[in-house]
Amino acid sequence: MEFGFDATSGGVAARPGLALVEALSPLDADTAHLLAALAHQLRTPLTSVLGYLELLLDGSMDPLTAEQERVLHTVAASMTRLAAYVDDLEPRSRVGPG
Repeated sequence: MEFGFDATSGGVAARPGLALVEALSPLDADTAHLLAALAHQLRTPLTSVLGYLELLLDGSMDPLTAEQERVLHTVAASMTRLAAYVDDLEPRSRVGPG
């Protein structure tokens, strides 16, 4: 089995995979930019929806019936989950080897 270590020279042998990694780096950067733009475009309407849900649920607007409040809590939970997914799209929020 070849691990890329050259015992005769005392160092790591040239790895063909390194060229592939270097070739894919621009694609990785493009993907990161695309994900950041997508996250930004999704976050803008999410912020508005979550803000209005908060106004409705905290009583700042007309009083809600119990059924309306229940439905809005369900919507708020779903929107909060969606906001977390959008945050995960953001490349800077990813934790990885570094």
